[in-house]
Amino acid sequence: MRADDYVVLIHTPELYDFSMASPAVVDQLLKELTKKVTALENKFKEIIQKNKLTGKFRTGQGKPGEVVCRIAQEEKCMLVVTGTRGLGKVRRTFLGSVSDYIIHHSHVPVLVVRNATLYR
Repeated sequence: MRADDYVVLIHTPELYDFSMASPAVVDQLLKELTKKVTALENKFKEIIQKNKLTGKFRTGQGKPGEVVCRIAQEEKCMLVVTGTRGLGKVRRTFLGSVSDYIIHHSHVPVLVVRNATLYR
């Protein structure tokens, strides 16, 4: 870590299919999502302050890998650090992998951390 390092935490909330949901259900899901994102942002701010870092929290909508690559480019990041859940080859083949996408599409180096838990 260097004194001039700047951390950008990128979060992509889970996408929901609202096409079949009633307005009340949509409203409830959006409230819950907003609450979760706010809690995550507050947790990030605590970690940043505790470790005497500078940084920001960004959210984006869409496919997580695409969002991370886009925001990393917008923020002129020099390194992308991402975690992985360690899915098996078969699951990863069918479900895709955010970390695989980022590795293959990022404009900067990528560090993949296995079994990382950021929010402890």
